[in-house]
Amino acid sequence: MIYKLILKPIARSRTGTQYESGPIILYEVEGLPDGRKISIRNARPAPQEPIWQVGAHVRGRETRWTGTARTADEALAHLQEELDSVDE
Repeated sequence: MIYKLILKPIARSRTGTQYESGPIILYEVEGLPDGRKISIRNARPAPQEPIWQVGAHVRGRETRWTGTARTADEALAHLQEELDSVDE
């Protein structure tokens, strides 16, 4: 089966006192197989160069964040490649 993964913005940082006015810092990945929940987050504060990580959410377990992508799209592309290679 072919899955088409999509980034859905979940949270933004803030600029000054205005909440959710900064860049997106957390995405939820849509289009995953049933029962899977994965997020992609920026692990660094806004003034620094972003490092995007992938985290799989499993009930009853702490999320393990992995990866060092330069963009959220790059992290998503890597995740898509992994998912596609499992299907082969």
